[in-house]
Amino acid sequence: MLAVAGAGGAGLAAGCGRSSPGTPESLDVLLGESVRASSPMVAAERFFAAKVAELTGNRCRVTVRPGGELGDEQRMAEMLRTGKLAFCKTLLANLTAYDKRLAVASLPYAFTGRDQCLESMRGEFGRRCAAILAEHGLVMLGFFYAGDRNFYNRVRPIHTPADLKGLRIRVPQSIASIDMINALGATAVPLATNDVGSALKQGLVDGAENSVVFYLTEQHLAHAPYFSWSRHQHGVDVLLAGATWLADRPADIRDAIMQAGGLAQEEEIRLWAAATEENTALATGQGSRFNDVDVPAFRAALTKVISAHRGAFGDLAALLPS
Repeated sequence: MLAVAGAGGAGLAAGCGRSSPGTPESLDVLLGESVRASSPMVAAERFFAAKVAELTGNRCRVTVRPGGELGDEQRMAEMLRTGKLAFCKTLLANLTAYDKRLAVASLPYAFTGRDQCLESMRGEFGRRCAAILAEHGLVMLGFFYAGDRNFYNRVRPIHTPADLKGLRIRVPQSIASIDMINALGATAVPLATNDVGSALKQGLVDGAENSVVFYLTEQHLAHAPYFSWSRHQHGVDVLLAGATWLADRPADIRDAIMQAGGLAQEEEIRLWAAATEENTALATGQGSRFNDVDVPAFRAALTKVISAHRGAFGDLAALLPS
C-alpha cells in the first residue's frame, strides 16, 4: 500500500521517499478514498494532487487511490495517525471513535440547506471541528460538501416515516445516524462506505441513505430504484493529513499542502453542485423513481433524537444554527 520514491528506493512511512543528501526532499505519497473513481470527490482530490505538485515544484507528488483500495475510512484515518498514510478523505461522522462530538454535523435537520451548511463549515463551527481533529493527530486540509442525504430502497417509495417500518437501512458508523433510523421505525445497519453496494446486492439491507451523487456513482440504483427526497442530513466530509507526517515536512511543503487543501475544498463544492443536477437526470433515465416526502412528519418523528443528541454534543452543538 505504500508508494516508494525512486526506482528501487527504500520507502519511508506514509509512502514517501527522500532524495540523496544535499538535494531537496522529494515525496511520492498516497491519498486514500473510499468512493469510486467516478465521484466528483475523486476529481477534487486529483485537483488537490495537481495543485500540490504545482505549488511544490513537483517535490511532492500525490496519487489518489479510490474505491476503498487502502481500506475503509476508519482504517485510513488510523493509518494517518500512525504515519502509514499521508492523506485520506472521510465522512466527519465516521471519526466519532476519536470524539463523539464529530457526529454533530450528521444530526438530523441540523442545517436548513446547503448554504447554511457551507457557511457553518467555513466559520467557527468548522474551525472547532478542525481543532478537535488536531487533538487526535489529524490535520483538516479542507472540507468537502457531500450533499443532502436522502432515503433509497428496493421495496417502496418513502413518503412518511411509516413507510420505513420494517426496512433494514444502511447507515454510517455513527450513533446519531443509528438512532435516527431506529426512531423512524426502520432497523439501522451500520456498514463501511465501500460495503454498501455488496450489501444491497446480496439483500443484507433493503436500502440506504445518501446523496444522489453517491447513489448513482456507486450504482446503487441497480438494487434500490426508489429514491425519496427526505434531505434529513447534509453530508460533510473532511480531507485530512496525518499531523506527525505533515510536521516532518519542510515549511514550504506544509504551506503548499495547506493551500492546495483550501483550493480543493472550493473545487469540490463547485463540482458537487454540477454533479447533483447531472446525476439526478442520469438516474431518472436509468429507471430510478424519485419522490418528495412529508418533511414536517420526519422532523416531528425525530424531535426526541435531535434533542437528545444536541445535549450530548455540548459546545459544538451550540455552534449549529438554532
